[in-house]
Amino acid sequence: MTNRYLDELITEYKKISKEYPVEYGDWAEPYSEQLAKVYKEGDIVNKPVSDKAIKEAEDRLNIKLPPSYVEFLKYSNGLLLPDKFTNLLPVENIDWFYTLNKEWADIWQEGAEGYEETSDEEYFVYGKEQDSCRIRERYLKTALQISDTLEGDVLLLNPKVKFKEEWEAWWFGNKLPGAIRFKSFGELLEYLLEPSEESEPISEEERQKMIKESQKALEDIQTKALASAVSSMLSNGLDNQDILNEFQKELDIIRTENKELYDRANKNLGSEKIEDNVKLMQKVNDLLDKDIP
Repeated sequence: MTNRYLDELITEYKKISKEYPVEYGDWAEPYSEQLAKVYKEGDIVNKPVSDKAIKEAEDRLNIKLPPSYVEFLKYSNGLLLPDKFTNLLPVENIDWFYTLNKEWADIWQEGAEGYEETSDEEYFVYGKEQDSCRIRERYLKTALQISDTLEGDVLLLNPKVKFKEEWEAWWFGNKLPGAIRFKSFGELLEYLLEPSEESEPISEEERQKMIKESQKALEDIQTKALASAVSSMLSNGLDNQDILNEFQKELDIIRTENKELYDRANKNLGSEKIEDNVKLMQKVNDLLDKDIP
């Protein structure tokens, strides 16, 4: 994946992506602020990253990043993908998915409990024949998040599945549902940048519909996971008040352990962040009022 090849891919991609007039400031996440500055300058490509910055990230995460991803970083430290509603983060902002999105990962893993894990025969299928539902949810606990998480989509590198020095790469999302998987970051990037003859500028109405569908899918998964947790607590002899107390303690732990991320993500939300917690506790209350299978 040479600079020349990346130039060619991104030049073609820009012909499509520039037709998507989405204001970046409206949907940028806190840890992609550097990319917002790039967008304001009229580009999607960031400055190359230094070897020192890559080494610092590897030391921080105690890993050796895969070759195709390192080659990309030396071309551009992050990348804006306007038509995908997700962006590749600068290397200083990448982190473990479970660190940045513990609740999301737990919901998927809890949803998979009781089901047989995807077999090797089904899992190691790539390309158009793969089934996005045939993933292994446990890998979410060890996956590296290399993008922001707009509209329920995120890009991940999976160190548990390797092809020589390359790590498996995921485009993971609730509305797929599951993941489109690739044998390397390089293959994922080619997929993301590949111009499509059927691509059309997305309207604001279509964008809002995608957001609502994604939110509905996530809410359904959350409700199933909550129902499973509440049912387990009831079977273990906890009464309704005990269960409410357990969920409240869990909310407090999440906020304490991820205070910096929590504060940044909710910097301008005011009472809305409190409302999110109220809604979760209301769901628990609703479940306790019903007969849970």
